[in-house]
Amino acid sequence: MILETYLRCFVDAGALDHTVAFYKALLGGEQTLRFAYPETGLELAAVSSPRLSVLVIAGEASRRKPFEATVLTIKVSSLAHYADILRANGAVQLDPIQRTPVGQKMRYRHADGLTIEYVEHDA
Repeated sequence: MILETYLRCFVDAGALDHTVAFYKALLGGEQTLRFAYPETGLELAAVSSPRLSVLVIAGEASRRKPFEATVLTIKVSSLAHYADILRANGAVQLDPIQRTPVGQKMRYRHADGLTIEYVEHDA
């Protein structure tokens, strides 16, 4: 089951708090996630609302660059389930399932060329 879908927004490290505050005000949403991702040198925060959720990815431009081709993050209940669906429909796995500070992730390029990150969070 798809649990939430996030548009990705990339900002400098010093702009994280301001960007989160902006999306909270704009969307009438709440910050639902915030964590440092030391392996990448980034910090992430999510603002969730009923109509739109935004994942803010903050850090130096050189650290963000490898992640900018991925425009959407989809939080799912089971990565394995969605990996099967994706492969059966012509998607190409770009990254294997990897641990993150809050669970696991994988990245696929859909048959239409869209690159999406799929995440499964720990309980």
